[in-house]
Amino acid sequence: MPTYQKVFISYSHIYGALIEQFKQDLRAHGITVWIDHESLTPGTLNWDNAIRIGIRAVEVVLYMASPEARQSNNVQGELDVAERESKPIIPIWIAGDHWVDAVPMAMSKMQHIDARGARYPQALQQLLASLGVNGGTAPVRPAVVPPLPPRSSYPILARLDSLGFEGLRDPKGVPYILPPVCAVPAGKFTMGSTQDDQEASDDEKPQYRIEVGAFEIGTYPVTVAEYALAVIAGAVPVPQEPSDKRFTWAEQQKRADHPVVCVTWENARDYCRWLTKMTGQLWRLPTEAEWEKAARWDAAQNHTRKYPWGDTWDKARANTSDGGPGLMTPIGLYAGKGDASPYGAHDMAGNIWEWMSTLWYDRPPYDAIQYEKDGDATSRRVLRGGSWCDGPLFSRAAYLSLNLRAVWNVIWGFRVVRGDGLVK
Repeated sequence: MPTYQKVFISYSHIYGALIEQFKQDLRAHGITVWIDHESLTPGTLNWDNAIRIGIRAVEVVLYMASPEARQSNNVQGELDVAERESKPIIPIWIAGDHWVDAVPMAMSKMQHIDARGARYPQALQQLLASLGVNGGTAPVRPAVVPPLPPRSSYPILARLDSLGFEGLRDPKGVPYILPPVCAVPAGKFTMGSTQDDQEASDDEKPQYRIEVGAFEIGTYPVTVAEYALAVIAGAVPVPQEPSDKRFTWAEQQKRADHPVVCVTWENARDYCRWLTKMTGQLWRLPTEAEWEKAARWDAAQNHTRKYPWGDTWDKARANTSDGGPGLMTPIGLYAGKGDASPYGAHDMAGNIWEWMSTLWYDRPPYDAIQYEKDGDATSRRVLRGGSWCDGPLFSRAAYLSLNLRAVWNVIWGFRVVRGDGLVK
């Protein structure tokens, strides 16, 4: 095992007294410690450059994990430099009730030393062993941290909180995100398009009445932040890597409040199964009848809308090729512009196509018994909603597309439904 004689301590200054204890104990065992308040001379003009030089000069970085350190731009900057310089990192948990609150997401699966409270003496011995100092016990093997999201990604999580997302843990402490939902009561609605609708395709016609059981639909599509936790848990694979570098998984993780894309129907299904396991509630993909009802049925007026907000197209209310920015946007960006469906769901027109549970079938009418079975690997599934690179025609609530369940695209994502009530 290599002997590490020079270390860099990355920490939040709120725990200065504890860090001072670590520093003294390490130096007593012959370890050279680089710490900012000692190593940065008064009048240092370029803090970033000084930190970079300091990290280059050491052999290992000690990340003193705490909720405050996780939220610190300075600490994040130090970890970014360590990653770029391929420096081993030893996470040392010094504060906080939950490990995942004290570390960036990319470090949540790393082996760490628990130094909280009375655990300090044992933690010090474990750290000394990890550094190769004689007399230490039970070493933690230093690891090179995988690429971290940029600093700007952390405020995004606060934005998800503001939209009603809730960070929770299962009984084993595994984190997941519970999405906000909109309740859709049981009852009949009018599905499809009228025969005289010149924009409608034949597979939307004719309109017909259909009864749907009660369910709750995600207020927004599933985000990168939500899906990433399932990836970390091993429940779903990393999304596919497209040739368009804007949508690689590394780039997606920089936009935690955007819809996750490059996922197959099977990936979406498996995410729902994982969320079901985590919550003890039934989560699944929406049937296309459920999705369409949530998107357009105005029960108060006994009327089926053409778009989620009404019957008249308004390019200011949706991210499409008609006036949109030419790229996928964060969830909820159009909420303040009146894009809500009658039940309060957002982003149901444009931005990304959404996978349905439903098998493709010759239209109409819809039959849940016939079209909500699993199907084989070659079966085609329905997609709804349109995307940022499609026009208003495809953003009509009745429009539908399809593709193979094992195929993916940079404009395909999904949202979830809670409840077991299928179409009757």
